[in-house]
Amino acid sequence: MQNDIRIFFTKTGMAKYISHLDLMRCMSRAFKRAQIPLWFTEGFNPHLFMTFARPLSLGQESLCEVVDVRLVGEMTFKEMQTRMNAVLPRDITVVGVAKPVHKPSEIAVAEYAIKLFTDSPNALCEYIQSGFEAQQITVLKKAKQGRKKIEKEIDIKPNVLNFEIAPQETHVLLNVSLTAGDQNNINPTLLLSALTAGFPSEIENTEILKTKILMEDGEQFC
Repeated sequence: MQNDIRIFFTKTGMAKYISHLDLMRCMSRAFKRAQIPLWFTEGFNPHLFMTFARPLSLGQESLCEVVDVRLVGEMTFKEMQTRMNAVLPRDITVVGVAKPVHKPSEIAVAEYAIKLFTDSPNALCEYIQSGFEAQQITVLKKAKQGRKKIEKEIDIKPNVLNFEIAPQETHVLLNVSLTAGDQNNINPTLLLSALTAGFPSEIENTEILKTKILMEDGEQFC
């Protein structure tokens, strides 16, 4: 008997430098070491059934990553969580295990907390604020035209659903909600590139933390 299981985990600290491909390998090894009875695909080259919802970009942290698997044996959700955390590397932590309620295709919004470190937080805050107040926020986004990949200029201001910005002592704190659907998934780095491109001072470092994934009605994805 197969049971679909949804695992929620965080990916923070040094783990943000693990690519999605390496994360898949990491989780696959962790499931094996934790001796969790999971379903493998059939055929010539069977592999572990494992589906990630909205994979995280390299260099970004998250409090709300999701991977779906299929359980073929008996094990409680609590035991799965305990076993996984005993074998996962530092900075990747399972925070919940549950039966899936919604489909990944129902994800519509992602919320981010972004820190932009600079010697001029007040000036940067004002600069970004003026960018948000402009009629358009235009960026170059890669797209496919037949078999060719092209860069197309688009306005992503309609994809910015909410934002709050405030200067701190060493950085600017930006909380922003962006569309994250199948057809309109906006990477926060794309937004930052548009809003800070002409800033005259140096931005020393950027920290991007995904804090929530939501559905179109604003309910948390689960």
